Amino acid sequence: MAWSNNTIKGGVTMAVAHTPSVPWFGATLKEWLFTTDHKKVGMLYLVTSLLYFIVAGIFGLIIRYEQSAPGIQLPSLFGQTGADLYNYILTGHGAVILLWWAVNVWVGGFANILVPLMIGAKDVAFPRLNAFGYWSFFGASVLVLLTLLPNNWIKMLWTGYPPYSLNENAGSTILYVTIVLLYGISSTAGSVNMVTTIVSLRAKGLGWTKLNLFVHSIMAASLINLFGVPALMGAVLLLFTDKYLGTNFYNPMLGGDPLLYQNLLWFYSHPVVYIMILPAFGVFSEVISTMSRKPIFGYISMMLAIYAIAVVGFFTWIHHMFVSGVPDWIRVLFSYTTLFVAVPTGIKIFNWVATLHRGAIRYNTPMLFTLGGILMFLIGGLTGIPNAMVSIDLGISDSLFVVGHFHYVLGMALTFGAFSGMYYWYPKIIGRMYSETLGKLSFWLMLIGANIFYFFQMYMGMAEGMPRRYPDYPPIPEWITLMQIQTVGAVILSVGILLSLINWIKSLRGPKAEDNPWKSPSLEWTMTDTPVGPHNFKKYPIEVPEDWHPYAYYKGYHVHV
Repeated sequence: MAWSNNTIKGGVTMAVAHTPSVPWFGATLKEWLFTTDHKKVGMLYLVTSLLYFIVAGIFGLIIRYEQSAPGIQLPSLFGQTGADLYNYILTGHGAVILLWWAVNVWVGGFANILVPLMIGAKDVAFPRLNAFGYWSFFGASVLVLLTLLPNNWIKMLWTGYPPYSLNENAGSTILYVTIVLLYGISSTAGSVNMVTTIVSLRAKGLGWTKLNLFVHSIMAASLINLFGVPALMGAVLLLFTDKYLGTNFYNPMLGGDPLLYQNLLWFYSHPVVYIMILPAFGVFSEVISTMSRKPIFGYISMMLAIYAIAVVGFFTWIHHMFVSGVPDWIRVLFSYTTLFVAVPTGIKIFNWVATLHRGAIRYNTPMLFTLGGILMFLIGGLTGIPNAMVSIDLGISDSLFVVGHFHYVLGMALTFGAFSGMYYWYPKIIGRMYSETLGKLSFWLMLIGANIFYFFQMYMGMAEGMPRRYPDYPPIPEWITLMQIQTVGAVILSVGILLSLINWIKSLRGPKAEDNPWKSPSLEWTMTDTPVGPHNFKKYPIEVPEDWHPYAYYKGYHVHV
């Protein structure tokens, strides 16, 4: 590292470090391990999330194998039965796909890489805290791998409900608690960083109504994390003390209440749904505006809708507990609040359609994944309405209908959004162009496979009454046929995902990308090299003109430096 003398205000001379002019991907192993650069930290999150997404996908295929026929298909291992293995695989699939993929691909990966570039900042507000957040997440990731050992299997599902989680047959509760606490520490560190960075490090002239909607979505998701994570951490800490220290917070025989755990869990775990999907909405907005060459219709209403969803999300958690014996007046109240979430969501979908109207639309891979993601969310959102209505929910709760519904919303809408973002920003981050042919083929296989899989899952739960989570079921011919159809859909979906993974790896040596291949006015495209250099921006500091906007496709803006 070279040093030079630089004179600053007041005539004071001090030594200033000049970092090597090497792109982020040219760093040594030591630099990766000790980095505080937001781009490298973001890539560490992104790669870790992708690896665990693959693990969760493999777990999902094992679940499909088990349910493709009546009886227990999975083998007994090391004294554990096939049903024990199924419960472990089901727990791992749910926890990993939700926390390692659906949350951290956004607030860890995309947010760290893109938010400073979008707001004209050279790094996040607290780079060391940012690195600490990743390594806490990495520690939780290592502990997840330790659960692969048969004696460490966690078989209580990702929710960890007592009283079952207090039973020895549930597996290693202490491992579950430690994983959740490390995840909570990581989420809190990342959220503090994002909120502080967006509030205090924006470029001159970059007001709140000039931020990319993706930045607003990360801001909202980070605020949800800060308010919700303490409830989750408190819930598992009380679980730990009940099982290992003799307390009775969840023991009804000694004055405790297991519903306390459910309230604490869902106070975080329903708002976390919006941590998962709001950034996908941000990606949809970026891609639709860019690929239709039009400003986002109703930008202010879109911005307000993001924060309205974040706020209302904290007043909906009881709908997960309609069958738990809560009073009728609470059921009615939370039924209304849950349905109310559809209002700001409807505003967003209307504005996306209005943005597409008469646009010069380019149906490239990012745009296809965005349109597919909106379709999947629309199906999932409409099928969520029955879950919000008490009279219907009492009949379909804990059926495969619920599983199909949230896989449409959280499984596919979110994943389509993440894949759209991967393709959209791939040229900027990697500096290379991907294969459009492989990307489009991946999209169509994923869209077809997902709809075969999850539509018949919902049908089986609603019309056939198949419960969720069970490893075995009666040899009813209709059930067997429907389960096998779902398995076919899952295989098609998996092939589509695999094609995208191959595309991203193969394209590391693809054609060199232009600085701004999409011709976007947003700062991450106009003010940075491709790939982004070590100092982020070509010149610094940045000042945006008064009439500049990240979606101003009707003007050729030039940002002042």
